[in-house]
Amino acid sequence: MSDWRDCIVILIDLIGVKRLASKGNSRASDLMRCFHEAVRQEMRTGLTSLDHAYVWNDAVLLLAYADDRSGALQESLRDAARLKRRVDIVAQSYAIAVKGQVFPRPSRHIDHDTRVTVIRASSYAMANCFEIEAEVKRKKLRKAWYVDERIVNELHMNAEESITVELLPSSKGRKIYMYSGECFASSLTNGLQQEPLSPDVSCTKSKQLPS
Repeated sequence: MSDWRDCIVILIDLIGVKRLASKGNSRASDLMRCFHEAVRQEMRTGLTSLDHAYVWNDAVLLLAYADDRSGALQESLRDAARLKRRVDIVAQSYAIAVKGQVFPRPSRHIDHDTRVTVIRASSYAMANCFEIEAEVKRKKLRKAWYVDERIVNELHMNAEESITVELLPSSKGRKIYMYSGECFASSLTNGLQQEPLSPDVSCTKSKQLPS
């Protein structure tokens, strides 16, 4: 078996798709397909610090390896923030970022098993994204970003408002810091101007979900 690798896993989820789908028209499915294309465009043209994006329905899961290269963690979060900005043009979203270790890949080569896809982001960090999401929904929170304290401490990000969530594998409480989109960008870039999005956006604010 190969070694465990440090990683961050980021979940970006659209808001209100279930409510839109319940209306029985094609708006929800059209919007999700537009979202998928936006993710594909961004991954094709940049975001090189993100190893892989797994997109389905109204969510995307991002995997980035947190190696020893200087600035790797910050670069990955900047790329994830850029993708979220593009997603927010399609529809309002929230993001959850957790640091952990991906499960080792089997020593036996399995890439040719075409009927089984093993998600390389498989990890407790991935599972904890959904643990945090469940707590956010239970508390009916409305922030743009929810960030693992391990990431906040390593990057010396500004940290104020937080919740404590019991995370796997030990069920110990860990602080999850909450940010608006503007506060997250400012904390992450230390006041540096955000890189502008490219003008090629196939889905516009006119298709944004209702709040």
